[in-house]
Amino acid sequence: MSFRGQVVSTELENGASLMPQDSIIFRYPKENITSKSLFIVQPTERCIVIIQGQIAGDLPPGTHNIQSPANPVSAFLSKFRYQSLPYDTVVYFVSTTRHEVRVAGISQTDDLVPLEYEVAVYFRVQNPSLLVTNVQFGSQYFKDTDLALYINPIIDQDVSQVLNNVKLVDVFKKFADITTAVTAGLKTFLSEIGIDLISVRITKLIPQDPELRRILQLRDLGIEISDAIRLGLARVLAERSDPSSVNMALGTPYFPQLSTIVIGGYYYPYLGGAPTTHTTPAPPTHSGPVENPAPTQMPTVQSVLRAVLGGGK
Repeated sequence: MSFRGQVVSTELENGASLMPQDSIIFRYPKENITSKSLFIVQPTERCIVIIQGQIAGDLPPGTHNIQSPANPVSAFLSKFRYQSLPYDTVVYFVSTTRHEVRVAGISQTDDLVPLEYEVAVYFRVQNPSLLVTNVQFGSQYFKDTDLALYINPIIDQDVSQVLNNVKLVDVFKKFADITTAVTAGLKTFLSEIGIDLISVRITKLIPQDPELRRILQLRDLGIEISDAIRLGLARVLAERSDPSSVNMALGTPYFPQLSTIVIGGYYYPYLGGAPTTHTTPAPPTHSGPVENPAPTQMPTVQSVLRAVLGGGK
């Protein structure tokens, strides 16, 4: 930690910063705070000093000497007649730069189609004291991901209020309505915790089913919805090495070659025929006649299959 001659700052001796780009609040270790500390606040930060659970000072960017009479912390100490900082003195450094938060979730349309959405929220801390007293975190940092957990229920409610009343074919016409609803809900909530909402942008709104996404992409390219569904099924069949994928893509029925179908004699009665047998001379190594299906019956079977199924040779 940065502790150079009673200097309290987020800047390390090697020039690095204890305030990462994705951090909103950094809590400085309280055991490093003494009555002769010098606070150095960077241009993109505000420093909140809390003594015994009360906000003693909101320090702007610059150098602040606690022992200076004009320092708000010094005024707080003189008010309670403290000669030095109590042990329970906590210092928070709050980032005042622009931050971005991505919130993702799943909702559904009026026709029960699950949709994946993602919302980008851009904001800036307007009141650091209000933010510090309204968020809770157990670690040393309060980051963008922590704020995303706070606003996730609000965004999910605002997005679902629009999507639950819209059919799938009209979803992509409601981007403006979703943005307006999320902006209105977030602006009120974030202002209560000291954050100024800059803008909201819908970055993703797609069906959860990948096959349905591809069908919608084909539809948007100008292909009829029935043809788009057929092409989607053809792709699935092609991935399975099914020869009927070409027929599915062309919209032509597929029939197997009937000449390759072999049916035993026991199945003839189901085709309207009766099995016939003929006696062949027994081989020398066998005794008695051997019964085999008559080869003259197969053309009749193929004729029946062609009449029922159609196509083939």
